[in-house]
Amino acid sequence: MLNGNGTPERPHIIGIIVRDLGDWLGCYGRPDVESPALDALAAQGAVLEMHFSPAPSCSAARASIMTGRHPQSHGILGLTHRGWRYRQGEMDLPEILGRGGYHTALIGVQDERQEPWDLTFAEADTAFPDAPAAAEGLSAEEIGEKAVAWLANHRTDAQPFFLLLGFADIHRPYGREYDEELAETLDVPAFLPDTPLVRADLATFYERIKEIDAAVARVLNALDDLGLSDDAVIFVTTDHGPEFPRAKMTLYDPGIKAAFICRWPGRIPAGRRLARLTSHVDVLPTVLDIAGLGVPARVEGGSFLRRLRGERGETRDAIFAAMTWHGGEYDPMRCVRTWRYKFIRNYQPGWPVQISGPVAQRYGSDFLVEHFATPRPAEELYDLVNDPGETRNLIEDPGHEVVKDELADRLGDWMATLSDPILRGPISAPDRGRTGSGSVWAKAPTHEPSEQEFRWAILRTKNFGEDPIEIER
Repeated sequence: MLNGNGTPERPHIIGIIVRDLGDWLGCYGRPDVESPALDALAAQGAVLEMHFSPAPSCSAARASIMTGRHPQSHGILGLTHRGWRYRQGEMDLPEILGRGGYHTALIGVQDERQEPWDLTFAEADTAFPDAPAAAEGLSAEEIGEKAVAWLANHRTDAQPFFLLLGFADIHRPYGREYDEELAETLDVPAFLPDTPLVRADLATFYERIKEIDAAVARVLNALDDLGLSDDAVIFVTTDHGPEFPRAKMTLYDPGIKAAFICRWPGRIPAGRRLARLTSHVDVLPTVLDIAGLGVPARVEGGSFLRRLRGERGETRDAIFAAMTWHGGEYDPMRCVRTWRYKFIRNYQPGWPVQISGPVAQRYGSDFLVEHFATPRPAEELYDLVNDPGETRNLIEDPGHEVVKDELADRLGDWMATLSDPILRGPISAPDRGRTGSGSVWAKAPTHEPSEQEFRWAILRTKNFGEDPIEIER
């Protein structure tokens, strides 16, 4: 679209952030997942095949998308409804775009701010529940309806707009509805045990993805009907991986791998797939690049727009991620991931991976103890080419000592650059009254003290509505 002087106008920008999706879409090589609208969008634009979140926790990850900065920098090291807040002076994407001449609007969930007066959108249709897991607000269908109406009301605006849609339907609880035939035939990922319960649970997850896809289809059809498709950039991403054991709340790839799809007709070649490492901290500078706005000096990421367009541009050779607090559990860890290797440092070793309350309710303690009660060491090193499931820790392997030392040094340099607070000791929660959890590991000595082993159990402290699924045997 050209203005009266024959020069390109700034495009409208529509962002879609889906909670807990990871890269679970058909266009990411998951044929069991039914996502035709999102797959079609990917075919019309570009797909980032190696995109990662800098945090496997909701608020921290989304805040990194919105600021272009890592959690240690923007200050949200845990969930905002547990008391975490941006550091004073942080500027986020809607504020920067608003100052740059964009009209900004939010429909659906956001997880970076907890008070209505603190939002930097010009307008917002969102909920501010005290506990997001208990009341997410708008459903995918409602968001789709509201987005279509909003676009119809703003289709002739001379001012460019930034519309952000926040979908929460994939956040647990998933419920108990699923396709039984699909549950029997789907591929179970390597990080989960292949059992009837896991298959049924995955199928409930896939049902929620279908709901999101249907809502996205409505928005895409509305853009076509309103004549806005050629004048708008649309991108789709997620905060982090799905809420399964050894995924969300961990630094393994199922926890930090994220989808990113972007369509810009005439500017981004259709069907482009970018096999380059990218991070959520790169999203804000990319969007500002699209909008023709400068990037604040404090931003830690870099624009990948040139790469999306098929041009030469800077690329990463590593991404970094951090976990500190999630709900009420303290589980600090940091990692660096290159193309081939991942190095993880656990600051509270000796405990298994965190298990969320809904997952504990769904699977039960016996199942989780059997499959996931392995204590983690202080350091982990994985060869992602030969061991994509991250099951063989090479930290003690003499043949990988040089790699381990190089990555450990690189991780340390990154943490020092960010003045990571973990370098100064344990990080306290901002509000100790909100540190209760829905699920915690408990350990006790065996009956024979000399064995130096522990018996593990999962303690669940509240009802999350994620009832176990009754499986026909």
